[in-house]
Amino acid sequence: MRSYFLKIFLLVTIVFSAFSLKATHNRAGEIIYERITGLTYRVTIITYTVESSNADRPELKLFWGDGDSEIVLRSNGPLNIDGEYQGAFIGNDIKRNEYVATHTYSGPATYKLYFEDENRNGGVINIPSSINQAFYVESEIVIDPFAGENISPQLLYPPIDDACVGELFIHNPGAWDADGDSLTYTLVDCRGAGGNEIAGYFVPAGVELDINTGSLTWTPPLLGEYNFAILIEEWRDGVLMGSILRDLQVTVQNCTNEPPIILVSSPHCLIAGDSLSFGVFASDVDVIQEISLSSVSGLYDLSVSPAEFNNAQGFSFVNSVFTWQSECSHIRNSPYTVLFTATDNGTPVNLSAQAISEIQVVAPAVSIDTIIPQGINPVLHWSHAECQSLTGYKIYKGDYYNFQP
Repeated sequence: MRSYFLKIFLLVTIVFSAFSLKATHNRAGEIIYERITGLTYRVTIITYTVESSNADRPELKLFWGDGDSEIVLRSNGPLNIDGEYQGAFIGNDIKRNEYVATHTYSGPATYKLYFEDENRNGGVINIPSSINQAFYVESEIVIDPFAGENISPQLLYPPIDDACVGELFIHNPGAWDADGDSLTYTLVDCRGAGGNEIAGYFVPAGVELDINTGSLTWTPPLLGEYNFAILIEEWRDGVLMGSILRDLQVTVQNCTNEPPIILVSSPHCLIAGDSLSFGVFASDVDVIQEISLSSVSGLYDLSVSPAEFNNAQGFSFVNSVFTWQSECSHIRNSPYTVLFTATDNGTPVNLSAQAISEIQVVAPAVSIDTIIPQGINPVLHWSHAECQSLTGYKIYKGDYYNFQP
């Protein structure tokens, strides 16, 4: 009898273990959105999953934040025999999945988009029993007719990265905001079922996140997989315009490799119409390793006068040149950001170094032609602004002597 119950117990254990293995797959992800017209938005769920897992998701359920939800089909990668998209296989047991849908809201408000899926992949060091934890990400859309149209930041660097024990690790999401809104970055707890913070989740000691640039830095002491949640908020004239919650996974391995070193000049300030050119340099103490130098930024996709940067490869040392001819249409309040990455081909991990260059574009100054006193008030005559998309002028007045503008 005891042997019978032992067999039953072993069978239940095996079935439970097989179920757990089948359920483990979600590594990282985020939700981005863009306004199409009026109150209609296009939303894209992006997930990174375990390629070898049987728990594949050809569809996900998206909650729109207004009481509606929708089953969204995967829309990237090769097709299988059933005509379903399979996602993109990117190596290292990782698959990238995209799910795209459109939705029309009933009116101005703040809407929280989210999706939840069972389960995260197993073995994540800083998420207790990660294989039994749901994967959850959200984004917030603020529809405000007085604030103007809005597109969420596009995160140009993927939320999957590698690090080595004892070596400095840097990750930057490469956020690009086409509207020119200011972005802030906050490290928060990873979310699980119902969007709740996962009990027992912790951020390892030494992890830091720059609130203004979004660069996460860390020198990991132990190997394993770790997940981090970064809340990216966009601001316009001090008003919150929306947010994205990115769930990032970093795999730390034991290796003797050292990351490259990258040098980039920053910040830069241009008067619209000026051109900018500067060199980007990367080196590696591991002279037998090849370095790949690359860059991501929305500046390369501008419809008017896009920036240029040629990716480069080389051993020990590599360099390339960033160039950009600014125009009046490029003037905006917040600086543009360009992310540069140097990656080696070391084993077992390709290590990277990242650096950001900020570029501010301002309007050309007008010249005052005449100042005519009329009683106690001067009458100013100035030349027309070279850039015609201005919304007004600011006039500053001070003491005549020792005037400080």
